[in-house]
Amino acid sequence: MHLLALILLLTRALSSAASGATAASPASCIETEREALLQFRRGLTDNSSRLSSWSGDDCCSWQGVTCSKVTGNVERLDLRSPCVKSEIHYELMIDPGLEYGNCTLMGPLSPSLAELRHLRYLDLSWNNFSYGEIPAFIGSLSSLEYLNLSNAGFSGKVPVQLGNLSNLQYLDLNTILGHGYTSEGMTVDNLDWLSKFSSMEHLDLSGIDVTSGRGWKSLSSLSSLRHLGLAGCFLNDSSLHVNFTSIEYLDLSNNALGSAIPNWLLNLTSIRYLDLSSSFQDLTFPTEIINNNKHLGFLHLFHNLMQGELPQNISNLCELYALRLSFNYFTGNISSLLANSSGCLQAKLRFLDLGWNNFNGHLVNEIGNFKSLEYIDLARNSIDGPIPESLFQLSSLKYINFIHNKLTGRIPVGLGQLSNLVGVDFSNNSLMGLVTEQHFANLTNLSLMEFQLNKLVFNISPAWIPPFQLKYLNTASCHVGPQFPAWLRSQRKMLMIDISNGGISDVIPDWFYSSSPDLEGLNLSNNELNGQIDESFGNAMTKLRDISITGNRLEGGIPASMCRMVDLFAVDLSHNNLSGPIPDCWRSVRALDGMDFGNNHLTGHFPESLCSLPLTFLGLRNNNLQGALPRCFSNMSSLTVLDLSHNKLSGQIPPWIGAMSRLSALKLDSNILNGEIPKEICQLSHIQVLSLAGNNLSGNIPFCFNNLTILANLTISGFYGFGVDVITKSSTLFYATNLRYLYSIDLSNNRLGGYIPDGLIQLNNLKNLNLSRNSLVGKIPSDVANMKKLESLDLSVNQLFGSIPPSLSQLTFLSYLNLSFNHLSGRIPSSAQLSTFSNDSYIGNDGLCGPPLLKSCYDDEQPDINKQDADDDVDSDGRDELYASWIYSGIAPGFVTGLLVICGSFYFKPSWRESFFLWSDKIFTHLLVMVLKMKRRVFE
Repeated sequence: MHLLALILLLTRALSSAASGATAASPASCIETEREALLQFRRGLTDNSSRLSSWSGDDCCSWQGVTCSKVTGNVERLDLRSPCVKSEIHYELMIDPGLEYGNCTLMGPLSPSLAELRHLRYLDLSWNNFSYGEIPAFIGSLSSLEYLNLSNAGFSGKVPVQLGNLSNLQYLDLNTILGHGYTSEGMTVDNLDWLSKFSSMEHLDLSGIDVTSGRGWKSLSSLSSLRHLGLAGCFLNDSSLHVNFTSIEYLDLSNNALGSAIPNWLLNLTSIRYLDLSSSFQDLTFPTEIINNNKHLGFLHLFHNLMQGELPQNISNLCELYALRLSFNYFTGNISSLLANSSGCLQAKLRFLDLGWNNFNGHLVNEIGNFKSLEYIDLARNSIDGPIPESLFQLSSLKYINFIHNKLTGRIPVGLGQLSNLVGVDFSNNSLMGLVTEQHFANLTNLSLMEFQLNKLVFNISPAWIPPFQLKYLNTASCHVGPQFPAWLRSQRKMLMIDISNGGISDVIPDWFYSSSPDLEGLNLSNNELNGQIDESFGNAMTKLRDISITGNRLEGGIPASMCRMVDLFAVDLSHNNLSGPIPDCWRSVRALDGMDFGNNHLTGHFPESLCSLPLTFLGLRNNNLQGALPRCFSNMSSLTVLDLSHNKLSGQIPPWIGAMSRLSALKLDSNILNGEIPKEICQLSHIQVLSLAGNNLSGNIPFCFNNLTILANLTISGFYGFGVDVITKSSTLFYATNLRYLYSIDLSNNRLGGYIPDGLIQLNNLKNLNLSRNSLVGKIPSDVANMKKLESLDLSVNQLFGSIPPSLSQLTFLSYLNLSFNHLSGRIPSSAQLSTFSNDSYIGNDGLCGPPLLKSCYDDEQPDINKQDADDDVDSDGRDELYASWIYSGIAPGFVTGLLVICGSFYFKPSWRESFFLWSDKIFTHLLVMVLKMKRRVFE
């Protein structure tokens, strides 16, 4: 009996021990699921070794994998790219972003994942799965409750098999990268399958073209829906009459809603986030942004185009914490929204974005009633008046954006009490007055400060140490001098500094070069900085990408250490007093796109290492560079603008110039180049600006200029503020971003001869043509009217003769004309267009007559002369008397000479002889009539 009891006790103890052991140890990985995960991994490229932990037997311990502690089945697979921030940092307007090939997984999605039948959570977002369609097998993962495939590199049609996932509560197929951009092209034909998601709370189809989709009413059946993202879905207002009874988050940005805010939106009493914004106000957004971006694919250009005044009852959306209406055409007085005391919008609103609309009026003190406000964006409106003090009583404010308005007065010192403030931007207003340390007293979190293009004066002590660490600073065109701002010495996290046009007349202090090792953008242009650029510039600021120190008084040489900035993208040291040679060290700078060292005193020859750079812009104008054009320039296949004007370049323009096929602007003017213009220059089919003026070029203008097809359609892009000087309308103008609109040829001040070639007149996009100060002969081509867009024409100081073609009056855009000092003759054509030009346009042509010249034409002085006789005195081309006399006096000797040559032939050919005398009789009769008329005119 005792033995039996002992056995029972031992059995229970062992059973309890086994049970305890089972509870303490989680179930191990299921082998079939482990193999499925390994097969999934084999098909991917993992450049950052994110899946390096995927080895060994226990797949439940692998990164991103979570198993059931009871069954061991994989229930959660989270492989969202760690490169992407988990939320949008709206304080600095930084959208999520990623670098493909860095920490993203790439490759096709293996069907082995279908083996994970107990998977409840799957997140593959922000990766790149080869732009294939979402695989239909995902529809077999029937246990899924959470599915996030947003921005994962999928394209094509959304599979209807997703409708089999009846347990889904969260579905995110968003393809929009940030605001307005989309990485893939996805469509959906039918939305009926959405009706099966009775438990759906979060649905995001942003970036998917749903215009051909049916079954919108199925959205009404999603009674649990809280979050709905339909941004950039090509929707119009007629698509969206859906009853969203419980919706809290609604994103309809970047669609084509049009008109005013629909009433049904204002009935969403539970709405907390409402986005009706658009990303770009300009519907003709430059296509080069799309074409040149390797990762974006294409850009949503849909614009909601909403307009009119905001309805009063928008203030009744009591639960609203975020309202985004930017980039539309809303109008009205801003105070009607901010000062509406009858509504409850003020209670919870944290995020207010009304930027890029047409609001006007003042900022009223009632703005201080928005106690929860963290973000306010009123950029690009017409809001005027002072900044109210009450704004700075909003202690929760993190970001203020009032750029491009008409604000006046001073910035209240209350700004310095916003301890939570991260970013403030008052750029492009009419603010004035002093900015002192008090304005920043408690801004311990400030990261972005932009005050440019105001009339502010920074009066800050050199000993002041700010309480913040800035990343972005822009005070361009505000007075921050005359000393270099010493408070920058404490800023160790700077990414961008712009203190251009700041009245600084100082040297760049030694400490500045090492103060911000992570600096990427630096603009010190248009000050009065003197001294030299220290060699430590390139040694300490190795991460710099954009440098502009143009328009100062810097001396010395260009430091060779600049070549150590391997990520340098654009550098502008123009308009200084730099001297010496250009350093020959550029081979290690792998990304340099724009270089401008123009308007200095640089000497020597071109270093060959320049030719290794992937430049699109090279500006070296107005220096003392010598020698011939280096042959290696022909290898710079990306070069779009080449400006070597105003140097001492010699030799001929080489034929290989035609190999620089992408050139849009070529300026070699004001050098000592000689020889003829090579016909290969006509191979520059993209050229828009061609200036060879002020050299010793000779020979004829090539007849192949009609091959310059762009001058007969491309546009030059803007280059980070870089540009070129162009002489047009007798003035030197600087073209930077507006260079894309210029079409110009300047061959003036050379020794070119011959006729104006017909090919040149066929360039119907040409706006500026200057052939002055050459030795061109012949007449002005009568088809000059082909150049319908011509604005400036200078043919002065040549040997042109004949009449001014009447077709010149058809150039309705012509605002500058100079035909002076040629041998032109006859009446100046009378027209509304040509009558706008002064006497200076025609002087130096003794044969010209008629207004605006004081010289009257002969038929104006002799009104009684028979009109038919007067018409006979002028030949079909309108030649004047001197030109006609010269022609007629040469006919007789020419005739006699020809007669002597062919007399022998007439002796042996009677038929020739008979025909000849009949023809000559007519000629002599006509000549006799003309001579008698001329004789009568002389005697009169």
